[in-house]
Amino acid sequence: MTSCLRTPGLSLATALMPPASHPESPDRSRSLTPAAIVIVAVLAATIWFALLGYRDLFEPDEGRYSEISREMVASGDWTTPRLNGFKYFEKPVLQYWATAISLELFGEGNASARLWTALIGFLGALWTGFVGWRLFGEKPGLYAFLMTVSSLLYVATGHIVTLDMTVSVFMIMGIGSLAIAQSQRANPTLERNWMLVGWAALALAMLSKGLIGLVLPGMGVTLYMLWQRDWSLLRHLHLGKGLLLFLLIAAPWFVAVSLANPEFPHFFFIHEHLQRYTTTIHERVQPFWYFVPVFIAGTLPWIVTMAASVLRPGFSWRPAASAGFEAERFLWVFVVSVFVFFSLGQSKIGTYILPIIPVTALLAGKRLAERGCLRADAWIAIAFGALLLAAAWQVERFASKSIPADLYLAYRPWAVAAGVLAIAGGATLLKARSGRPLYFMAHALAGLLTFQCLLWGAQSLAGSRSSRELAQAIQAAVPADTDIYIVESYHPHSLPFYLGRTVTLVAWTGEMELGMEQEPQRWIRSPEEFARRWQLAQQAVAVFDNSVFEKYRKRDFPMRVIYQGARRTAVTRQ
Repeated sequence: MTSCLRTPGLSLATALMPPASHPESPDRSRSLTPAAIVIVAVLAATIWFALLGYRDLFEPDEGRYSEISREMVASGDWTTPRLNGFKYFEKPVLQYWATAISLELFGEGNASARLWTALIGFLGALWTGFVGWRLFGEKPGLYAFLMTVSSLLYVATGHIVTLDMTVSVFMIMGIGSLAIAQSQRANPTLERNWMLVGWAALALAMLSKGLIGLVLPGMGVTLYMLWQRDWSLLRHLHLGKGLLLFLLIAAPWFVAVSLANPEFPHFFFIHEHLQRYTTTIHERVQPFWYFVPVFIAGTLPWIVTMAASVLRPGFSWRPAASAGFEAERFLWVFVVSVFVFFSLGQSKIGTYILPIIPVTALLAGKRLAERGCLRADAWIAIAFGALLLAAAWQVERFASKSIPADLYLAYRPWAVAAGVLAIAGGATLLKARSGRPLYFMAHALAGLLTFQCLLWGAQSLAGSRSSRELAQAIQAAVPADTDIYIVESYHPHSLPFYLGRTVTLVAWTGEMELGMEQEPQRWIRSPEEFARRWQLAQQAVAVFDNSVFEKYRKRDFPMRVIYQGARRTAVTRQ
């Protein structure tokens, strides 16, 4: 494996020293056998896909996106996405299709709802390793794969039903294909074919989350071209064929959904893109430095290696005249430009910078192969494990009204296991002096298993973060065709998925405001109208946030409690 620094307690400043003064020795280990690479990939896949359905769907995102796919299957309408029966145009349709197919094939459940996200995430890690191998060599490719598949932000997003993993993977497929293509300029056929693969991937990114699938890679290409002064790059992008292929893949759904729903173009392109980025309309305001701690935490257990690859890249700041395409410089430009782009935006969510994690892993994999590993990463992993153990010891201190102490106490064994694994992985990396990749592989797999334990253990909190138990209580108490109301909120996003049907919303609009304006008959505008219907009903169910329930409990409402949890209460009409 790569030889590591022998001096204990390497500081971040030392780790980021210029290469000439860096005391680490390069990786001179023997070539890896194909069998070893396959074995480590199989082990990583086993951990990655294990217990995929163990944890219930957490709210809001997992419940929301799973329900949209379930309604596609139930309605047979694969053009217009709907959430709880209302038109929902915040995002494009690709992941909804993929998850709907999974639900059709394997039935409605946690694992089938989460399968696409996990599958595309693991394929993205494999792709990152392949790109590293093609651009930089065997070991950089292996290291890039292992760092991607074991980084905290990547692991977490790969096991939560959101759209960020899908768009990120297709985006890195696009820029990875471009980097491979431009490194093959001497072979026009290979260059053309890889560029077409890249254009197809960007079209799928566009179908996953909209314009950023094209804008971010395009921004990276433009900035790289200006810096490198590689004006010939324009001739090698195959713009004509590429844009035609892009439109053939991406345009049909956008045209179809716009024809079926004339309100779609303005809402999607103006409200969900321009206004989301330039205004605080979505109330996700964070300081400009917000993504710095997100990147630091998200690159665990490789914080120092990944930070060093960005802050002290391996290329000269001044591009050489007629140097041709420089893959490392291009990848670095993509990482920095995406980070800055989202930092300047008015709406910020941690997963926005997910696309830079695999690309940073490519840079870090090259660095590791050339300069050796950083012992600081081992010490950080050990410190992280110790922090988890300390938190587990005092876990009940995190209790609140929404998450009681007993739920945290049930989570304790998982946190302890994660802490032990993190310490073991870090200690293993400290031993990486034998000239073999074994210890690096062990540290990466330990990191992946650490984060999986934290995710699996989150099932202990499901009573507060998921509506499966609530749905079971309702199904046990009333017939399947009973009217069900969610009053003054839509916080139990996973309830329709677990019920297998939509519900009626009362005195709440939120993210479904556009759909409610289009179909006002599907919801109840006021508490007074709800009260009138409730009094006339023979049988019905109402679901409240606990704070809202207290308000209704003080009124003269005939009701019987059938479920009361840490956050919600369900009642029937007496």
